[in-house]
Formats: sequence, C-alpha cells, structure tokens
Amino acid sequence: MALKDKTIAITGASGSMGRALVTELSKRGAKLIALTTSPDASFALSDQNIEVLPWQLGKEADLRDRLQNIDILILNHGVNVLGSRDSASIYKSYEVNTFSVFRWIDLFLETLTEAKDVASKEIWVNTSEAEVNPALSPLYELSKRAIGDLVTLRRLDHLCIIRKLILGPFKSELNPYGVMSASFVAWAIAILAEIGFRDIIVTINPITFIAYPIKELSRSLYFRIFSRPT
Repeated sequence: MALKDKTIAITGASGSMGRALVTELSKRGAKLIALTTSPDASFALSDQNIEVLPWQLGKEADLRDRLQNIDILILNHGVNVLGSRDSASIYKSYEVNTFSVFRWIDLFLETLTEAKDVASKEIWVNTSEAEVNPALSPLYELSKRAIGDLVTLRRLDHLCIIRKLILGPFKSELNPYGVMSASFVAWAIAILAEIGFRDIIVTINPITFIAYPIKELSRSLYFRIFSRPT
C-alpha cells in the first residue's frame, strides 16, 4: 500500500504519537488532517500545511461530512487515568478509549457508499498491547481491551480494511513508563502498513508477538460462531 497522496485524518494528533504520525506520514507524501480536542494545537512542517480540525468528545458526528473525502482514519486518541479506580475515572476511560473510538468507526463506515470506497478506504485503531499485556493501569487495560474486541467483532463483516496498532510502551504523557520513542514507533507503523499487515505490532516485549495472535484468533472464532451480521 502506498501512502503517497492519501488523505489521512488522525485523532489525538496533538499528543506524542499523534505528532510523530503526522511527521512520519507527511514524509511519505500523505495529506494530513489533525483531529484534536486541544483548541490551541498547532502543527508546523516545512513541506506542507497541516489542516487542524477541533472536535469535542461526544460530538464526533459534527465532522461526519468531512470524513467523506478521507482515505485513512487513524484513531489514536486516548486517556490513561493510571491507578485511579473511582466511578468518574471508569466512565472517563471507557468514554474516551472505547465508545468515542467506536463512534468514529461507525461514522467512517457510513461514508462507504460505493464499492471503490470499501476497497480503498481504511481505519487504523490504536488499541495498544494492553489488549494482552499489563499496562500498570487497570482501567486503561480494560477500556483498551474492550475496543480491541469490538474492532475484532466489526472486522468480521469486511466493511473495509481495519488495521489494529498494537503498540508497546513508548514515552508519552499517557505512558510515563515508556521506553521506545514515538518517532520510531510511527516509522515502524508506516513501514508495516505499507507492507500490508492488518495487525501492526510494535513492541520490545516478545510475549506480545505470541500472545496477541492467539488471543485474536480465539476471539475472532468465538465471535464468528456466536454472532451474525444484520
């Protein structure tokens, strides 16, 4: 898959991984749209101007029309409440990491009105390796596993290509324990996507390369047996 001349929108664009993806994909000739909940965010690259579209949690549908001309939607936003376990933190974790991401997926799938859209448009979802490994943050793990399973379920209908980004610990505000650099992870994501991987694993933890495929295969089989399309 060539990323050159693709129009790519990225949520969570003002965070560490978002900015790294903007920079890396821009180098590969993509046209970038930064979707951010930070109204004062700005992006300056020497070779192109980045369009910035602010959005609000729960009001994803306000940008429905803008999704029509987007080739790839990268869902990268998230929140990590670390060790908190109060009700407010539970609602916040699931609303940001699970339900908001799934609303974006549904909105983008509504733009697939022609056969060529199914073949050419893609969704990339940053679920993280918290799907299968501890992240030292229970609510982060639970909410990320939830969206990971929902993506697995949705992929059974083959509505378009939906890639998962299973990322290990990179240094960011969400993950103070990270050891990889966001720029390296973004570079690896772009390389593996161009090769054609549907599940893009970038981590220093060898266990993930074994545990994730087993988990994904077993969940996919279970969902295929006990669910059906409407």
